[in-house]
This record gives sequence, C-alpha cells and structure tokens, in this order.
Amino acid sequence: MERSRIAFTGYYGMRNFGDDLFGVICTRAAERYWNAAPRLVGPPLAGMAGVSTVPAFYPRDWYGAMGALGKGSRLLSFASATVGSDVLVMGGGSVITARESFRKPMMQAARRHRGLKLAAIGVSIGPFANQQQEAASASFLDRFSYISVRDRRSHEWIQRMGLSALAHPGCDLAVLLPRLVSMPTRAEQAPEAPIRVGVAPCRYAEGGAHAAPAMRAWEDAFVEATLAEARSRRLVVDVFSLNEHPRHGDGELAETLAHRLRAGGVAVEVLRYTQPDPLAMVAAISRCDVMVSARLHGAIVAWLCGVPFVIVDYHRKCRDFADDIGLPQRRRITTAQGHPFSDVISTLLAERRLECSSPGVYADRAEDIFKCAPWALEHAHA
Repeated sequence: MERSRIAFTGYYGMRNFGDDLFGVICTRAAERYWNAAPRLVGPPLAGMAGVSTVPAFYPRDWYGAMGALGKGSRLLSFASATVGSDVLVMGGGSVITARESFRKPMMQAARRHRGLKLAAIGVSIGPFANQQQEAASASFLDRFSYISVRDRRSHEWIQRMGLSALAHPGCDLAVLLPRLVSMPTRAEQAPEAPIRVGVAPCRYAEGGAHAAPAMRAWEDAFVEATLAEARSRRLVVDVFSLNEHPRHGDGELAETLAHRLRAGGVAVEVLRYTQPDPLAMVAAISRCDVMVSARLHGAIVAWLCGVPFVIVDYHRKCRDFADDIGLPQRRRITTAQGHPFSDVISTLLAERRLECSSPGVYADRAEDIFKCAPWALEHAHA
C-alpha cells in the first residue's frame, strides 16, 4: 500500500527549541502511527524522520530572516508542501489565533482545488479579542478533517465553536517524546559532585491579561537563592537560551544572567540553541539536578527526564501545563504567591524532589493524539 504523504507545518527552523522539538516528534510519530511518508515544512532538523521542504544546503539564516528574504523562503517552502502532500498538518504550538498568516489562504485554496486534507495536532486555540475573530477561526477550522488540542482551555474554545465532532482533547506533543526516542537517564551523582542547576530565561511580555511575574524580579530571586546556596555547597549552573531568534530570543538574557552568577563566584556554562538539534538540548537538560524554567518546554522536558523543576507562570500555557500535571503552587513562580520568589527556588535547591504526576500517566493520552486521527493505522485496518 502506498504511504500517505503527510506534511507538518509550524514554526520549525526559527531557532526555537520547543518548536523544533515538535517537528522531530511529529515526523517520527507519523511514521510510527500513520505509516506515513512525513515531510517537514522548513529546514532539516537533527533527529527528524522523513524529508524537509528546504534543502540542507540552503542557509538557515536566510530561512529564518525577518525581511523579504526570510518571508520569501518560508512562502516557497510552504507552497511546495501544499502541492506535494496528501495531508497538511499544523503540528504543535499556539498557531490557531486571530493573527493573519499567508498559510491560511494557501491551505484553503489547496483544499478546494486539489483535495488537500487539513489537520491540526497539539495546538492551542485562541485567545480571541471578539466574536468576529472567533467566528473567522471557526470558519477556517470547520474545513479540517481532524483537530487535537493540547489543553482544556482550547477544547472549551472548540466546543464553543461547535466543532466538537472534529476535535480530540489531547495534550502537549512533547509528552510523546519518551515513546519515540530513547530518553537520556540521569546518572547517579557522587556525594562530593557539584549540584547542577539549570535555568532557562524567556523574553516575555509583562503586560496583558495574564499576570506575568516581572522578569527581573524572578531573575534577581534566582541569583540571590543560587549565591546563598553556593556558600554551603558546590554548584554548577547551566543557563539555557532555548530561543535564539535575533529579536525575540533569550541569548542576551542568558548571557546577562550568567555574568551575574559568575560575578558571585559560581561556575556557569551558557548553552544556546544555535544548532537545529532539539534532542541534544533534551540531553543537556536531563543532566541537571534541578531546573528553573520560564520556557514552557524547558519545564516539560525537565519533567519528562525526571528533573525536579520550578516553572515561571508567565503565560496561560504554563499555568495550563502546571495544572494538568498537578504541580503544586510552591513549585511555581507566580504573582499570586504572596511570598518572595527566592523562597520557591531555595526550597527546590534544598529538596530536589519531583512533586507532580508521573509522565507515564500521560503516555497513552499522548499517543492518542495520533491514534485517533482518521488516517491512523488502527482506522485503516478496521
């Protein structure tokens, strides 16, 4: 039987660890659960399955550029996927919003004129500022063959839109990672070995409807708690820059945080996501003894690797994830805490225990994201 040609589109190849991780997971899962020939819309990623729509020799800086060169590169890459695929899947992330994109009209045209099937998996829906925005998104999604959302809030949006028949209440795609790759295991540390502390800052907006903690406030608390802990035991800090976008990335934040820690006498390494190899970054996070992350997928990967962590609640997606896994409030940095952020971090450093549900509880739920699709192997054999 000829394998279906299924392409995945998202923010792949834009120097963001979480988005590239989605690309690796989607392509690998499509081979396993759909017996598909996967295509990734974007440059090739280390660890992915199938092929990409951008050749390996094409400069990554051109594809991810912010001007006409980058836009043209992404447009041509996407156009080739709409022509050469049977199914086009929006794979992972906050991609169903009111924001306009060249992708939507191209997807709709390909569906009308050549029967391209559309789907979305592991996505967030909304928010929408008004009923007109919500209605426009509902009209767009009504043409989809399958939708799997990653959080309860998005499933509520789908129900409000009257699209429940198409939708599956899934979870974040990253939860599927242990079913697709051999996860790194944390080696037992010698008693005299230093504690390895990971921290992942994020350049987020502090205004808006979600009451995000001030970036400088939690970073000050992290530096304070880490320097206090370093006075009684040896520490090594890995500062992760999980988004290397030239304008919206975390590189400058990571370097500044590293400088402050080094000034206090702490050994620091900065790990920047400069290569399209998300699994290498997964391995680096797994080596930490504890993790403090403002990046959602820094926290999710720490959880998957059994690394005790604190999450910075700067966005509703962080809170949704923390609620889903039962992460206690004392493992969250949030404006609603009522006590200094340094207390949260100090407690993590002292206890170094996971205090939430096991990832294994969610493994079947994560597989169902792919198994419940109409073109999954189980459906084909029914």
